[in-house]
Amino acid sequence: MKRRLISLFIATAAILTACCGVFYAQSSNPKPANTEIYVNDNFVFSKKAAIEHLELCDIAGYPVSLNARLENSGYENIEYYDYENSLKSDNKVGLVLCKKENALLAIMRGTKDEEWYSNFNIGNGFEHAGFSIAADKVLLNILSYMQNHSMSKSTTEVYLTGHSRGAAVANITASRLIDENTFKSVSAYTFACPNTTTSVNANQSRYKSIINIINPQDFICYIPLESWEYTRYGKTVELPKSSTVSDFDTLYSNMKEAYVSDTSNDLKDFPNKSKDVEDIIGYLSTLAPSVEDYYEKEIFVAGLRLTTYDYMMKLAAVMNNENPLLHGLFMLSCKAIPEVSAITEFVFSGVSESKLMDADSMMNTAVVVNHLPAAYSAWINSLEEDYFLSRLK
Repeated sequence: MKRRLISLFIATAAILTACCGVFYAQSSNPKPANTEIYVNDNFVFSKKAAIEHLELCDIAGYPVSLNARLENSGYENIEYYDYENSLKSDNKVGLVLCKKENALLAIMRGTKDEEWYSNFNIGNGFEHAGFSIAADKVLLNILSYMQNHSMSKSTTEVYLTGHSRGAAVANITASRLIDENTFKSVSAYTFACPNTTTSVNANQSRYKSIINIINPQDFICYIPLESWEYTRYGKTVELPKSSTVSDFDTLYSNMKEAYVSDTSNDLKDFPNKSKDVEDIIGYLSTLAPSVEDYYEKEIFVAGLRLTTYDYMMKLAAVMNNENPLLHGLFMLSCKAIPEVSAITEFVFSGVSESKLMDADSMMNTAVVVNHLPAAYSAWINSLEEDYFLSRLK
């Protein structure tokens, strides 16, 4: 019994953390409106390009496979940045840069190890602090790479992509490259992108070549909260849900068939699909009505007075394997705490407690499954290109 509880403690913490690379924001002032800048006016969305970018994101954590894929596609001078572990305070993202003629491709990997601390580092500015600092580093690396390989800004077409944390950093990086207005073109395809900014200019037409594809059953895409006035740069395409498409049941059935064909696994559903995600987002809004509350509003957890931020730091510690037993015990005790019990039940959706003793089962929760590239791939492949084009007008 004791062994089972310990396994359950650790599993609980790991699942919560895997789902909560979430509460994300930066410092300084919002970008001033500039209606005269329209970079990349000739950009046209391509479902084929979206699929190709997503496939790169899916193997971004596997350099050998990624190298082979890029080389087969004609890319050269493949260089990796920040792929090793870092300190807690180091807000970074794993970055891959490569080139093909005048094209520069930047691929940003999802969360790894200490980067979990950065995911929870919202800050108090107009951009998520952890993502924004990582974007600063990506920009420096891009400029250094271009200089080392004699690439001119005026003739270089920049393509960026990323999933999850990588998507967030790619989203901000693309906006800054567009604002610079010195490149031949800048475009980005992001997947499972959290909200990144409160900038009032985030949806201006100059960012129309930044395409963010999000899944309504992926709650990470809705963090930081819209009620905190967060959004993301560019155009966002939300995949189908019952409240926005009349033939949802047919589309969903086609997507699940594609998922099973690709993965040989059944897709883990929430009982009420996207409605359950909307409900938990609403609950989080009451738990922390503002970013200030996220850092300052205290709740009692396991006899301790903690802020939501403190709670998230404990999640990050578990995911980074820092004293997993201690932090795992703490996290499971949260199931009995009214303020956080709903979140715990939400992230367990799709997996019974008895199966949580198996570490592999942690990746089969509905929260994790609907966030991973495989679910996005099934959706995108099963939809017609017109679905995307109609939502980008």
